[in-house]
Amino acid sequence: MLYFLNIQKILYTGFLLSNISTLSVFAQEVHRAASTYRSSISLSEPRISDIKESLSSESPNFPNSLKLFFQELKGNYAIFYDWNGETVYYKYRINKFDKSKLRQVRKLSEGAAYEINGRWEGLIVFQVSTVPLFKKASEISLEEKKDKFSIPVFDLVEFKELALDEILY
Repeated sequence: MLYFLNIQKILYTGFLLSNISTLSVFAQEVHRAASTYRSSISLSEPRISDIKESLSSESPNFPNSLKLFFQELKGNYAIFYDWNGETVYYKYRINKFDKSKLRQVRKLSEGAAYEINGRWEGLIVFQVSTVPLFKKASEISLEEKKDKFSIPVFDLVEFKELALDEILY
């Protein structure tokens, strides 16, 4: 009888372990399939630091279209980042009661690459205090735009997820 219980325990343990390994393989396959249809941003795309350095008196404004990765929704902003991890804020609502673009931004998925169009509104700058200060575009000098620690803020117009253009077999 004792011998039979040991065999039963061994079989149960083997069955449990085989199910766990099957689930992990299944999860890997789902992740691989999901990432197959997503395109990434090429490494040659300009980064936020490159764009800041290229600003001059002839072209003092940030471009309207950027290719970035989505990070999170925080307050009234959708936060995106580039390959270097530098963030850009896109304002999608005026206050918490503005629901006009809420349905649109809920479709954003973390870590996915997007081409975002927006109008440049200003910068979040960090001065002597630790509280960040928002400055409108008309109040900002060229040196402040090029500041390493300033964060560009745009008004979100539209975004498009970067997906592969080819058919996979």
